[in-house]
Amino acid sequence: MELVGLIILAVIAALLLLLLFTPLGVSVDYGADGLRLAARVMAFNLQLYPKPDRKQRAGKNAAPEKKKKQGKAKAGKPKKEKPPLVTQDMLPELLKLAGKTLSRFRRKLTVNRFVMHIVVAGETDPYNAVMTYGAINYAVATVGSAAGHAFNVKKSDIQTGMDFSAASTSVEAGITITISIARILAVAAAAGIGFLKIKRHAAKAQKAAAGERKENNGTDADSDG
Repeated sequence: MELVGLIILAVIAALLLLLLFTPLGVSVDYGADGLRLAARVMAFNLQLYPKPDRKQRAGKNAAPEKKKKQGKAKAGKPKKEKPPLVTQDMLPELLKLAGKTLSRFRRKLTVNRFVMHIVVAGETDPYNAVMTYGAINYAVATVGSAAGHAFNVKKSDIQTGMDFSAASTSVEAGITITISIARILAVAAAAGIGFLKIKRHAAKAQKAAAGERKENNGTDADSDG
């Protein structure tokens, strides 16, 4: 029986580790067929939009709305007001913590795939098409370089071109972003610890200020006559 229990615990631990470190995310694609959205689980995409064709049974599964009973408020003893979770003195440090948390979260994200194909049409106005093509290449070079340093990009496919026989510009784009639950928990834990430190420092400062006010009041109350 002890061996069976150990095997069960080992299986549960393995499943938890698999869940924690399984990449989860989203895939977004845009092209001639329109917008497509899918949830990403490991290496598989589960299509969310447009939804697969399914026969929807209207009205059969609709549950009748239940009327909420309005109960009379019971008169009781007034509750003591709790001190606010965030005070004004904590705001500067909280803003710094928010910036650090976003930076950590950004570094934990993985861009598994980034695709951008743009073909500028030049049939109607060749000069405007050339100017647009140059602006797009400049933007791609500038933004692409910054994004490459800011995110962990595994695969990138960016192509631009011109077609003087086309009447309309064509755009194909796609991105897949993933992150594991373990990484999310790591970022949340760091943010929680930082918040507790800020809260503790604010409480100490408030207590010291209250003690100083009390001492000053006691000194002002003393009189010789």
